[in-house]
Amino acid sequence: MAGSTSKTPPAKDEADELFESLTDTAKEVSEDDFDDLLDSVEEDDSEGWVPTEHGEGISGLVIKVGETRSDYAKPGDNPMVPTVTIQTKDGTKYRVIGYSSVLKRELLDADAELGDRMAVKFFGEKIARTGPYAGKPYRHFGVAVRHVEK
Repeated sequence: MAGSTSKTPPAKDEADELFESLTDTAKEVSEDDFDDLLDSVEEDDSEGWVPTEHGEGISGLVIKVGETRSDYAKPGDNPMVPTVTIQTKDGTKYRVIGYSSVLKRELLDADAELGDRMAVKFFGEKIARTGPYAGKPYRHFGVAVRHVEK
């Protein structure tokens, strides 16, 4: 039928149906939803906590928990390290980042959540006694958490 002008529209596939459902959902979102989302973004005005003296520590309220990428991860290792922002009783905010292997492990084990009370203490530099890093120095930390009742 060379002269025929009627064409049957192609059948919809899963991708077409998904796109239509996303478009319908986007139409239902109001501008207020975007404003609320924008208003929820806050500047991180915390300063990094980098202790230098044995016995230095901080304690306070956990106000942010997350992770960041370490530029010092060994090939094949997960480059993400935990971060916890603590607000001390004087209102100062400190970001504790688990760059050192001991602090990383301590932060992960503590499993802090928003609203928890947390203390982090630096015990100075120690020498590893066993394992593949025996004889090499490492930064030693301790972490304590009081979880909030839910």
